[in-house]
Amino acid sequence: MSAAFQRFRYSFFEDPTSARDGLDTPALTALEGDDRRHAEIMLLGFLPDMRAVIGLGVLRSRAAEPKLTALFEAERKQQITARGDARKQPGGSDEWHPSALLYLAQALWRIQPDSRWPQAAIEVLSSASHWVFRQEAVQALQDVNEPAAVQALIHALDDAEPLVRHAAARGLLTLYALPVNAADPQAMAIRVMSTDAARRDSARQEILAAIAGRTAVER
Repeated sequence: MSAAFQRFRYSFFEDPTSARDGLDTPALTALEGDDRRHAEIMLLGFLPDMRAVIGLGVLRSRAAEPKLTALFEAERKQQITARGDARKQPGGSDEWHPSALLYLAQALWRIQPDSRWPQAAIEVLSSASHWVFRQEAVQALQDVNEPAAVQALIHALDDAEPLVRHAAARGLLTLYALPVNAADPQAMAIRVMSTDAARRDSARQEILAAIAGRTAVER
């Protein structure tokens, strides 16, 4: 097995800190031939763990599509049920967390683009009460070059949570192959987090001007 395969296996199956530090997806992307096929088989056997969902999306595994679709549909039903319960009992606590649905939507989009996948993320972005889930929804949409997804990211530039606005800015700039410049305090993606309304709005307008007329990049 190659060094990349060893890094992949450790990160996805053995590393106790992968949830905090992130998965080594570059190692998975680098796999070829038998290593890649072996990794796909391992990940398919690891479903429904979300690490497997992420990995199979990175691999764009067509073999995984039926299983991931079934998992997605099950999560979608829970989303619809939770939305109905929220209408019946406004102000109640959320019992359903959308993270699994968002990971599945992102993976399925990478495997076979279909408007069903980003639509689920758009609904989370527009309705989730907790900002963490809205941020995750933004991240699920950042590879999606569809008008509805772009509009959802643009709308998220006005989110009440600064980190959601930042994620939306990064997502839009990345989608249109523009530099993020995260280390520059004057960068658009940084200024859009500002509590100063004028500074925040000027960054928003600059982002919109930067992407205007450009074509989204396939990733």
